[in-house]
Amino acid sequence: MEQSYFSKLKILDFTGELGPYTAKMFAGIGAEVIHLEPLGGDPLRQSGPFYKNAKSQESSLPFCYFNSGKRGLALDLKHAAGKKIFRQLCTDADLLIESFVPGYLQQQGLSYEELSANNPKLVQTSITPFGHSGPLSQQAGSDLICSAMSGFLYLAGVGHEKPVRSPDNQAYRMAEAYAAVGSAIALFNAKRTGKGQFVDVACIEAGAGALENAAQFWDLEGKIRRGRGREAGSATLHPCADGYVAIVAIMGKNKVMWDPFVEWMKQEGVEEWSVFDDDKWIESAYRESAEGYNTFCRIFEKYTLKHDKRYLYETGQRFSVAITPVSNGKDLLENPQLDYRGFWQRVHNDTLDGDVVYPGAPYEFGEIKWRLGRNAPRLGEHTGEILREHGYSNEDISALVKAGAVYAE
Repeated sequence: MEQSYFSKLKILDFTGELGPYTAKMFAGIGAEVIHLEPLGGDPLRQSGPFYKNAKSQESSLPFCYFNSGKRGLALDLKHAAGKKIFRQLCTDADLLIESFVPGYLQQQGLSYEELSANNPKLVQTSITPFGHSGPLSQQAGSDLICSAMSGFLYLAGVGHEKPVRSPDNQAYRMAEAYAAVGSAIALFNAKRTGKGQFVDVACIEAGAGALENAAQFWDLEGKIRRGRGREAGSATLHPCADGYVAIVAIMGKNKVMWDPFVEWMKQEGVEEWSVFDDDKWIESAYRESAEGYNTFCRIFEKYTLKHDKRYLYETGQRFSVAITPVSNGKDLLENPQLDYRGFWQRVHNDTLDGDVVYPGAPYEFGEIKWRLGRNAPRLGEHTGEILREHGYSNEDISALVKAGAVYAE
């Protein structure tokens, strides 16, 4: 598709902690996105970390990132005039993305059926913890709850250890990515047929879809699959001089993988390297045993603790061994691959009076140009501008502000 198609898309984003990345993906390729929020502000504005650790309504770094490239309008959906403005915005929108509790918009007289009656091509994408149907649809949910109930939380652990949570609301992010794909498909269909549709995205399903083959392990073998953190050399983590490395020296009975690892240890003169030169290491049963795992760690870590991540990575690569650094934030900002591709974007933020570094494009196209776009909107920053575009006079806007229907700077 041509760039001009995306620049013609009008998208309304009425999301908070759940959902904003979906609209951001469209904003990045040129769509006009208006971020709607209640008069008290998007709840994401209260989520840290905050710029220079100074908490304010405008300094939330998650809000700044997820809502960059968007304009902002604050309104009260419970106010009659606020409802009228919302309906008017939906009349010429291509896509509405929202994360309200199922049934809330219907209670306000703003159901998809009512909104699409005035705009048949409207696509509405709803992102919620459990979806709009089923016994849990009305239950409250959070990223932690969705991660736990989907099985995603349990998967990241070993044996009988307690589950491990991934940071930064991964269940939410997965659902938002699926929502972007689903919305794009529905938009393609609306362009072809002139008819929009309701897209229902559930975080619990997005999380369950990320479990790889865990469900199949139980279905076919009766085994509960978790991490493989204690099978020697098979996706294990080990300390080194400046952090950790991950290594996959063997999978299954692939001796062709193990032999280069043994040669690496031999050429580096690792103490007791010859212990690895034994076919018992080809058997997963031995690698999974306490003796095998502890022996591997004892010998290998004597070596890794003497060297930094970069040395281990580069040396292991020369021997065709799958070893990689475990990167922290500093490593990522200094990563030569990401630097070469211009992934990190440093942008001046006038509101914060300073520069903020953001992740860049999640994809690169041959023809379509991705953009970070404008800084995230201040609360009510573009309310007046957007309303004037829809026929409201300055006097009308002042009256709406006074009546508590909207907030404008």
